[in-house]
Amino acid sequence: QVAEEQGQENPVDHDPIHDQSWYLDRPLRKRLHQEYGVQGWAIVQFLGDVVFIPAGAPHQARTRDTVHNLYSCIKVAEDFVSPEHVKHCFWLTQEFRYLSHTHTNHEDKLQVKNVIYHAVKDAVGILRANESSLSRP
Repeated sequence: QVAEEQGQENPVDHDPIHDQSWYLDRPLRKRLHQEYGVQGWAIVQFLGDVVFIPAGAPHQARTRDTVHNLYSCIKVAEDFVSPEHVKHCFWLTQEFRYLSHTHTNHEDKLQVKNVIYHAVKDAVGILRANESSLSRP
């Protein structure tokens, strides 16, 4: 919406969220809160602090992150997909498919099919390992 207001193109095969093409500065965050009731916070990180962002929580980064650090800090990110959230992962994978073929998120980074395969394989392995104890009356 903001891109259109500023006369910028919004190609169908691009997505402002997955492209990470917009940084929500203070005025945009205020507008987001006023128009949609979505409120965000900047997090200040001090030397020695660790900041955990919960899985699935929308967040943004810039040179010094929305986790503003006052000293020399580094960011470590680990994307994690659990079998319990496969439905949401499939939904995200479908969103990625509509991005352009040159987009960095076009490929299936979530590897949903692999998560399902290994979850089922592990469950079957546990059942087989305990098969004799399960069949006792």
